[in-house]
Amino acid sequence: MTELSKKIRKNVSLTPYTYFGLEGKTTRLIEVNNPVDLKQAILLAKLHHWPYFILAGGSNIVVSNKKYPGLVIVYRETEGILVQESLAQKDHRLFVFGSVPLWKVVKYSIENGLSGLESLSGIPGTLGGAVYGNAGAYGHSISEVIEKVIIFDGKKEKILTKKDCLFAYRDSVFKKKTWVILSVQLKLKTGSRNKLREYSERIIKQRNEKYENVKCPGSFFKNVLISKIPKNSLKKIDQTKIIDGKIPAGYLLEAVGAKGMKIGGLRIADYHGNLIINDGQAVYRDVEKMVALLRERVRSKFGIKLEEEVRYLI
Repeated sequence: MTELSKKIRKNVSLTPYTYFGLEGKTTRLIEVNNPVDLKQAILLAKLHHWPYFILAGGSNIVVSNKKYPGLVIVYRETEGILVQESLAQKDHRLFVFGSVPLWKVVKYSIENGLSGLESLSGIPGTLGGAVYGNAGAYGHSISEVIEKVIIFDGKKEKILTKKDCLFAYRDSVFKKKTWVILSVQLKLKTGSRNKLREYSERIIKQRNEKYENVKCPGSFFKNVLISKIPKNSLKKIDQTKIIDGKIPAGYLLEAVGAKGMKIGGLRIADYHGNLIINDGQAVYRDVEKMVALLRERVRSKFGIKLEEEVRYLI
């Protein structure tokens, strides 16, 4: 614990740790890369009565211009992929630290002819972050291949089954608890290495066309489940835009003139209404204004309340 405390840095800028690149600071920051040190960092924060925030890949984080008063724990790793013995002829399991970048897990699975993660190709952040938000794309979510999740509840480790995780669209039990994801067990199937690679490369190319070389936290708002909106609102929606029971947030935003909008140092991409980009000078107040305006426009036109997919560190 004492050795770990020596790694804490004070008054650290958070700008390099997020894709959005907003200026923000934290009173204390420590970087750890394995479950043991992560647990110790949490216990250290509790010992000193510091609030703490686990920051993984930083791909979907919005920080404010207020200095965070506690300890930001950056949990990132470049190793940690372990292949467990197959328990069934056509099934394969990977046991992975939550700190491992998601792209590395996807790449590893494809190179080993394992199917189930290829739709997540190109999604930034860590595996733990993906599990936290039940990340997904192209009609698939990471929850489909999760078998177990090992967490730390602040006192001890626990093993959660997939059912325990309460996965839903871009949601999980982790958003309602203070639990920390230490590692994950994935259950994959055998696939064609060449077909998986070709599919993955197509998805990455599409994602790069939207996200490459921009300061953006990814899709800012969640797509909207049609099961959760009033019938009157559904009547206002172009039915051809509904995909897998969801209304794309980008469609709703584009319908209210979001594309190309600018507020302060923020702009919305002129090719996608759900991509808010920091041109380099944006501040948190710009985000507050942009989000409030977009939500009000969509509510006024469609009677639908947009929910953010990003997380806030305020």
